[in-house]
Amino acid sequence: MIFVPVETRPLAQAASALGSWSIYSADSVMTHPQSCLIGILPVEILLGCFHLLDGKSLVWCCSVCRVWRETIKNCTELNYIIELLADGMLPGPSSLSSSEKMEHLSTWRKAWHDMKWKSRTEFAINEHPRAYELVGGVFAQQNTWPESDFTAIRLPSSQHSGEIASTRNIGIESLDFAMDPTQDLVVFLHRDQDDCGSFDCRSMSSLQPHPRASTPRLSFDLRNDNLRRIFLQVADDIIGLLFHTSLTTDGTLRVVLLNWCTGTMLVDLTSSNLSLSVSDFALISPCAFLLGCTGRRNSAGEIHIYRFQRTHHNDPTRVATLELPPIDPHRSLDRLIAHSGPFCASLIAGAQFSKANDKRICAISLAYDQAEFYSLYVHHRYFERYLSVEGEPPTVPWDQWGPNHARIMTGRHRFWLRYVHGERVVRPVDPDHPTRVEILDFGITPSRPGNTVGPELCVDPSTIPRDGHVFKDDVTTSLPYRHTVHYLDDHYILFMIDQDRLIGVNEMVNKLTVYTF
Repeated sequence: MIFVPVETRPLAQAASALGSWSIYSADSVMTHPQSCLIGILPVEILLGCFHLLDGKSLVWCCSVCRVWRETIKNCTELNYIIELLADGMLPGPSSLSSSEKMEHLSTWRKAWHDMKWKSRTEFAINEHPRAYELVGGVFAQQNTWPESDFTAIRLPSSQHSGEIASTRNIGIESLDFAMDPTQDLVVFLHRDQDDCGSFDCRSMSSLQPHPRASTPRLSFDLRNDNLRRIFLQVADDIIGLLFHTSLTTDGTLRVVLLNWCTGTMLVDLTSSNLSLSVSDFALISPCAFLLGCTGRRNSAGEIHIYRFQRTHHNDPTRVATLELPPIDPHRSLDRLIAHSGPFCASLIAGAQFSKANDKRICAISLAYDQAEFYSLYVHHRYFERYLSVEGEPPTVPWDQWGPNHARIMTGRHRFWLRYVHGERVVRPVDPDHPTRVEILDFGITPSRPGNTVGPELCVDPSTIPRDGHVFKDDVTTSLPYRHTVHYLDDHYILFMIDQDRLIGVNEMVNKLTVYTF
């Protein structure tokens, strides 16, 4: 359906009254344009209305009639919004002209496509950090010895050089932290003397209590539990935590979700409430999470998707179970790790554009027995389609979802995260080619002009044969992506990635090399 203004008004009035639209089918509009007054609308009014629309609506409007299509085509600002949509981006505040913004976007695209960075900068880091993070253009690490210090490096961009801020003692012995620089937020997890687990919600810029937190220190009863193998994440106003409560592997998991702004405990699940063999936890959004489960011995493994209420205490609702590829009955899935790029509550400060949170890829690392590794890639939007499911949650066999909505590849062991940002993934270093960097971009539309089929554009299905591998049957997947390979001058042990940067870590793990695009 197409929304068309009811009556012709001066530009300011038309813009303010955009809520009053009549509904016409696209065929009707294109066949009888005068019936909805398109033919007598001045271009100025059309432009005023179009400037209030998002990229997807503008694309629809281009299909209405020639007048609308030409009006949009001839406006650089509207074309910029459409081009951002194609890259899954949201526009940030900018003093640049429309043509300058379009040029900046085109230059950024080409730089990533050709692997031609604008600058290369090195930063010293602690080689044995207690925890680290890379979010919103900031790399941070925290240590507990000899002091409980915290260092945040604002990484270089095309607009500014890097900046380092360090605090020698944050006053607590933090076990882990999560952060969102777009909210000026850092959350430290620690254990109090009264055997409570606590989250300290602080401002990143001052490390003082965060002004939006009604209770800057949020505590939960540990019930004599330990805090081991911690998975801590932040998504907007939600803190998510999965941890093991003892050294044993069975029956020792706990999931805690809190709203850090209101101080409300939302979810508190123990092993008795969880599926067997939970291996990993990931926040999909501020109202949903997934659990990766290896299952029993010889099980293929599953992904369980849950939704929850972000305002009050509630039991989360499992909305779907996605089965992984069936495996040989004599083999087993030992570990499953689900990793996505960070969820940023706001636009990145100083950036001309930022990746939309609904345009993210989930990289699922599958570790089978006999040291056999695979990586499975799935768009977040596929998970999110199940969030509106009511009633009995479906269990979806692999062959009903995987072949068309995923891509599986042979993998390698990873020991640092943040190798995913948005829909882009940097693959682990290949020991046989230590100077090679490989980037997978799942944010492409193969049919779009400019995305011509070539060696680097992978649109055809690929198959992992069952012979000699872990799987019971051939595993075929077809999610399209672009594969870029580049050789660097230096050797790195691992890579990280964000919107504007590729980051290499040296073999001593005491230096970052930041390539800025």
